[in-house]
Amino acid sequence: MMTLWFFVLLSVPSVLLLTSLSSQVVEEREAATYYIDNTSGNDANSGLATNAAWQNLSKINQLQLQPGDSVLFKRGNKWAGTLRPQGSGALSAPIVIGAYGEGEMPIIDGEGKMAADDFMSAGLVLYNQEYFEIRDLEIRNFESGNPEKLSKKAGILVLAKDIGTLHGFKFENLKIAEVNGSLKTRENGGVFFSVIADDDPEKRVPTNFDGIHMTGCYIYNVDRGGFLNQSFWKNRDLDSRFGEITENGKEDNWFPTLNLLIENCKFENIGGNGLVTRVVAAPVVQNNLFIRNSTKTTGNASYPYNCDDALWQYNEACYTVYNEGDVDASGFDSDYLCKNTIIQYNYSHHNDWGGLLVCSWGQVDNAFNDGTIVKNNVFQDEKHHMIRFSGNITNTQISDNLFVTTADINDVMFWYKEWGQIWPDKTVVTNNIFYNEGTKQLLKLGETTNNSIQGNVLVGSAFDDSTQFESLGKKKEKSELKSSVQQIRAIGERRDIQTSQAFEVIKIMWPEQAEMNQ
Repeated sequence: MMTLWFFVLLSVPSVLLLTSLSSQVVEEREAATYYIDNTSGNDANSGLATNAAWQNLSKINQLQLQPGDSVLFKRGNKWAGTLRPQGSGALSAPIVIGAYGEGEMPIIDGEGKMAADDFMSAGLVLYNQEYFEIRDLEIRNFESGNPEKLSKKAGILVLAKDIGTLHGFKFENLKIAEVNGSLKTRENGGVFFSVIADDDPEKRVPTNFDGIHMTGCYIYNVDRGGFLNQSFWKNRDLDSRFGEITENGKEDNWFPTLNLLIENCKFENIGGNGLVTRVVAAPVVQNNLFIRNSTKTTGNASYPYNCDDALWQYNEACYTVYNEGDVDASGFDSDYLCKNTIIQYNYSHHNDWGGLLVCSWGQVDNAFNDGTIVKNNVFQDEKHHMIRFSGNITNTQISDNLFVTTADINDVMFWYKEWGQIWPDKTVVTNNIFYNEGTKQLLKLGETTNNSIQGNVLVGSAFDDSTQFESLGKKKEKSELKSSVQQIRAIGERRDIQTSQAFEVIKIMWPEQAEMNQ
């Protein structure tokens, strides 16, 4: 499928975009390749050939890398400590961190250690740097010894502070694994992009990332999140623009990350959320597999938070774990402070606490969730409920989806609930197909307002609380739907789950949609 990129123009003063490393003049020089071999290397070598490789991370950490340089670690080797490459690449000459030789990926394990002035522990750290390509490595950060209080940590940490816009981060064919840490913070995980700011307001510069592309990566056995990002520059309300005063009396300083694309990755056995994007304009998350996430604490497999125009498509989310007392354990989520989220062509199945949450906490300053569109997805054999609508969400559209149920749906199909003393408003549910072999209850409406539920089709067991459904009509159409459901269930019950099969599922159900987007 064709890769999608979205370029976003921000309505902010142009002066805010002037501070960037990419504006620096780069002196032309021949790029160098440095080799690191932990078994036969020697730090007294030049490091410029495989037979003259260095041995330790410290040699790279002391080096000021230049645009176009490469640092290659020998396959089959392992290093303990933190890799801190210095310098920045350029648009046409990124710095490459990768591997050479034969065998397993090189492993860098931070072991939970950190210096006194570190923001947090990490296996690989970039700070106020840009234009990096990191590939073909395994990054760990495991703190051994069963410490009573685990430190906050990441596999890869990309940190930005009062620098303007940092560009060009490509992560390809990485394994991010064995990152243990606190489950109480949402800033602990496999890959963490974080924008922070000086304590002195006079020294602060609006800062963001432009160009994060993660592809073909495997993130597993990680706490608390697989991929996550955060930003100091996050305050806004539904209608405010940069520099205006918002409903909470503070200035709108929303300065989002741009051009974030995460695709063809696998997130498995994550302690909390598999993937969360925060303060991003038009993030694209596609063709990813989320399997057995939220194994240790409450969390939905993936979602946008405080984002505009998020696009989630062709992802598969399954077997998200519900722990006793959890409030979340669904496949997908459109979270609060989001506008115009689109969740389409995804495959959600066998999650312990529903397939989808659309939510906004009414007690949060400036909270909103407006304009979520959920269309042409397949939700199959979820537990407890199918979709939960929670809090002050407005103008949500659920259309043209297939809902396949068994008796594991033991509560209700669509569950509307108050959160922060506010109920959902203006929800449209139309043109969906319910293939029901489970619950007898379609809706738990509570005090939600201005709903429109029409044009939907029911095949199978009737709902006790609703009879307003369209008919498939012909016997042939029912037979074709049954065959499609059987094929979809066979995919969902496969033993070897390695990559997202959402495209194959959508092709079964809506072949014309699949062909248009191939």
